[in-house]
Parts: sequence; structure tokens; C-alpha cells
Amino acid sequence: KYNGFGASWWEFAAALEGLALKSNDLGFLLSIIAHVGCIRVLLLNGTEDQKNYYLHQLMEGRIGATSITEATGGSDVARIRTIGKFVDSNNTRILLYGHKAHITNAPISDIIILVGRIPEIGNRDITLFILEKNFEGLHFGEKEPMLGNRTSPTGDIVINNVELSNQSILGTAGDGLNILYNMISLDRVLYGIVAAAYMEPLLKKSLEYANNRFAFKTPIANHQYIQKKLTDIKLNIEKSRWVSYAALDYLIKGENEASLLCSAAKYIGTESLFETAQHLVQIHGHKGYIDGDITKVILDSIGTRIAGGTSDIQRINIFNQMQKINLNKEEKEWRLQ
Repeated sequence: KYNGFGASWWEFAAALEGLALKSNDLGFLLSIIAHVGCIRVLLLNGTEDQKNYYLHQLMEGRIGATSITEATGGSDVARIRTIGKFVDSNNTRILLYGHKAHITNAPISDIIILVGRIPEIGNRDITLFILEKNFEGLHFGEKEPMLGNRTSPTGDIVINNVELSNQSILGTAGDGLNILYNMISLDRVLYGIVAAAYMEPLLKKSLEYANNRFAFKTPIANHQYIQKKLTDIKLNIEKSRWVSYAALDYLIKGENEASLLCSAAKYIGTESLFETAQHLVQIHGHKGYIDGDITKVILDSIGTRIAGGTSDIQRINIFNQMQKINLNKEEKEWRLQ
């Protein structure tokens, strides 16, 4: 019960790697990451009733979405304007309204974990809500015409006075920020894991091409400038993979530096994928610039640097976590003195 097939998050990561190696569909992989985020946050924070009701649905074909971003705030949680208000004296009924933007899986979602706030409970008001697509007052925008990752549908969610019971609150009202940070940490790790595995067949294809494409009477693989690009891709794979493994280990164990490493995994993985895509064009020359598999990697990789928190946001989180860890160490040293 609640343990799936009895496998661990490591085994899930291995299965996702296998899919990334073979699927040739980065958008599909990003949609899986969003879906899995719903499952994990319910496992960790859902009530027994919520788990019994939602988990089997998410495992049997209903699609999950995690809804954070708003048009005015992006990754800035402090600017979230989706508001819940209690409508009875016992605080058992909530009226929710707001507008979420660019949400992965939104146009096809059935179950949505949504971040909002309940201002009347005080300064700590960030709260997570569970919604279903058939709730009255919930509307979904059209699938956005994305530049890349078109197999991962994104769109808006309009919450127009949706009435909920307090059973639709995930965790405790006002404790949503802690839950949210843990939820997005897994997303970030999985981006890194997917990026590393996705680059593997790209490297194999490029190495084969370099050994069979001749220039100046020799395979281009014999030219140092091509060797540099190929070795760069290999290094991109390895650093993405091993930082992601370390981050997943820290996240599972609840280590202090888990959030920092998860952001590092996302940053290194997606930036490495984008750099690899550029190398692919250079290695394949004009063939790499013709609209096709390689140009698709370029377009898709650009999106990974934005989705799930931009690369700049990952750097901000890494720095903030460094500061936090350093301050904690200084406080501990002061207390010891």
C-alpha cells in the first residue's frame, strides 16, 4: 500500500533514464516529470483519504499537473496572486480564485496540485490545493504554440471562484512553502537525470558520423576541433549524471544541501544539453542545420533552461543555500565558543 511495485526512487530514476535513452522525445519526458511530481507530493504530504482517492487515479491513466507559475510572478513564489478565502465560520469551505500561466500538462490534466495563498491566516499563508478538472469554475486555456517540446502541452489555468472543502488542502494551510520546495527539488533532479541519458544516443550518433565523414582526406574525427566537441559532450553527460545522482541521494536522505544540489543538477543538466545541441550542429555542419532531428534538439533544449525554474533561478537558489549553510555553520561555531 502506497509503495507501488515495491521499487525505490533510485529504480524509478533508472527507468526514467531508460526511457530517455530510447524515446527521442524530450517533451514527453518533461510531462512525465510534472506528473511524477504530483505522485510524490501526495505520497509525502497527503492524508489517507487523499492518497486513497488520488494515487490510484494518477497510476491508472489520469494526468497530473503541478501549478505554480503565474504571469506576474514566474518563479517568484512571493508574488503569487491565487487567493483562497474561507467562506464559513468553521473554516471548512474555501473560495479560490486566480490565474496560472504556462503550466506543463495543463491542457490535458485531470488532477492539479496548485499553489495559492490564504491571506487571512497570517504572513505564512502559502498553501497547496488539490483540484480536479471537472470542478465548477475551473477553466483551461488552449495548448500554447511552443517553439520546442511540443509533445509536452502547456497552458493557462483560470480559477474562477472555485469552491473547495478544507479536504482539498494538501498538508497544512500556510505550510505550502516547505512542501513546495521539496516538490520542485525532485523535478530539478529529474531534469538532470533526463538530460544526461538523453545526450547518450546523441553522442553515439555524432561519433559514428565523425568517423565516417571525411574532410581533407581523413575522417573528421581525427581533427582536434571535432575531438574537443565530442569529448565536451561526453563530459556534459558525466557531470550531469553524477551531480544528479548525488542530488537524488541527498534528497532521499533529507540532507541539508539537498536543495542546493538539486538546483545544481538542473542547471548543469539543462545547460549541458543546450551546449551539446550546439556542438551537434557544428559536428554535422550543414546537415545539422537542416530542419530535422538535430535542430529539434536545439529547440527542445532551449525550453529546458526555462521550464522548472530558469537557469538564473537555479543560480539564485544555489547562492541562497550557500549563504544559509554558511550562516548555520557560523551560528554553530559561535554557540560552541
